Amino acid sequence: MGTKSNRKNTKPTFPVEEIHKQLKKMDKKVPAAVAVFIAAAEEYLAAEIVEKAAVLCRQKKKGVIGAADITEAIKADTDLKVLLGKHLK
Repeated sequence: MGTKSNRKNTKPTFPVEEIHKQLKKMDKKVPAAVAVFIAAAEEYLAAEIVEKAAVLCRQKKKGVIGAADITEAIKADTDLKVLLGKHLK
């Protein structure tokens, strides 16, 4: 793991090839564009969750986002709660 400044500038990579491989296991004729769309949707959803958790942490004057902060941010957002709420503890 790098220094703090390196981690701050690192963006997650969503593995389009891996998603496509998994989709092809279910249906041999899945276009690659489907995997690109799914990866983009996952990236957007992750960014929304992290942003909401970051706002929550700033309000609490916390410097690090933890799993509990992510859960709390999802529960506090109506749309995210509808989408992901049943998967939360």
